[in-house]
Amino acid sequence: MPPEQRLLNLLRPFLRLLPAGADLPMDAELGKLGLDSLQSIDLLMALEQEFGVTIPDEKITVDSFATPADVLALVS
Repeated sequence: MPPEQRLLNLLRPFLRLLPAGADLPMDAELGKLGLDSLQSIDLLMALEQEFGVTIPDEKITVDSFATPADVLALVS
């Protein structure tokens, strides 16, 4: 499965305002779809496990979790 699809599948459960079955474009604003700061921590741990990476603290910013494309750049 391509990294983009793995990421989108991982993100969906964290986006409580995203309707079931709705498209999730890579430029979607995750905050508007329900991702909050507490969920970002859980998402961070899920990303590190799914992609086998360790994300340095200095890379973890609000902008890093703004859109799926930003999150993908964080784990790439």
